[in-house]
Order: sequence, then structure tokens, then C-alpha cells
Amino acid sequence: MRLSRKETIKLFRKHYLKVVIGFVLMIIISLVSGVSMQTLLVSAVLILLASFSTFYFNYANVPVNFELVKMATILMAYSHGIAAGLIVGIISTVAGKILIGRIDEKLPISVVAISLVAIVAGLFHGSETSIAVLGIALVGIYNVALFSLSVAMGGDLGWNLPYEGTNFAINFILFTRIAPYLLPVLQVQ
Repeated sequence: MRLSRKETIKLFRKHYLKVVIGFVLMIIISLVSGVSMQTLLVSAVLILLASFSTFYFNYANVPVNFELVKMATILMAYSHGIAAGLIVGIISTVAGKILIGRIDEKLPISVVAISLVAIVAGLFHGSETSIAVLGIALVGIYNVALFSLSVAMGGDLGWNLPYEGTNFAINFILFTRIAPYLLPVLQVQ
């Protein structure tokens, strides 16, 4: 859907103050924390993309798990430490669940699981470990653990196997093809 010039101006007038406040807050956070504006902007974009990446669940209930939360979390934890990974992972997970209306008993499990991923990835902060190898290993462990937990809790094998399998396959591609190019952008101080 393409917006007309008039609609664009109306949209800008409606939301410009929010954008200005957001940029001012990012500048303050940058100055106080010593994190570059580039890193903050990329982090905000990663959180938004990760949060909206599962929005398709509102329209299609298929056993395909495309999401960007794990990649965003691992990239931030690897490049900026455990705290940054936890912030990105938890905010993305909760916001994503809110956007698809799945605030249920699985949310705490998802938050704990992504927190563990952030902590482990953060332990490799400053190391020479390949982001592709680290990401694939952590996603694999995450998928096996959640698959096992879901099946143990009576989950449908016919749903969970393709669900976790597609998530691993998609993240394999993300970590081998996209993450190595995003990492240098995040590592700028």
C-alpha cells in the first residue's frame, strides 16, 4: 500500500513527537552508557524486526517457525555482552508474543530459554569464536531442548518436529549468510 503525499504528511504529524522523543532518549542512553548511536540504532531495528518476525502467526497457523529473536539476541550478546543480549532477547520475545496474542503459560519458558541463550552467547563476548558456529550451536541446543520439553509436556510430534526443524534450518541460513555481515556493524564503538 503506497501512501499519498498528503497521507504521509498526516502520518508524520501524528507521530513526529514520538520519533523525536525516541531519538533524544537514544542520544541520552548513548552518552550515559558509552554505546555508540550506530549500535543503539541497529539494536532498536533488531528488536523491531525480531518482535514482528512472528507476526505471520496472526494470519497462518502453520508448523513453520521463522523468527529473528535468536539471531538478534546472540548477535547482541556476542558483540556487547550478556546484559545487551538479555535486553534484546527478553524485549523481542515478550513484544513478539504480545503482537501475536500468545501471552500464555509458554511465555515464561520462552523468556527463560532466550535468557539462557543470551547468557551463553555473552560468555563468548570478545572471543574469536565464529558467530556462525556459535549461533548454529546455540540454536541447535535451544531447538532440541524446546522440542524435548514440548513433547514431554504432551505436545504434538507432528507439529513440533517441523516447527523446531524449520526454525533450525532458517537460523542456520541466517547465521551463515546474514549474521557475519551484521556483526561488524554492531561491533563499532
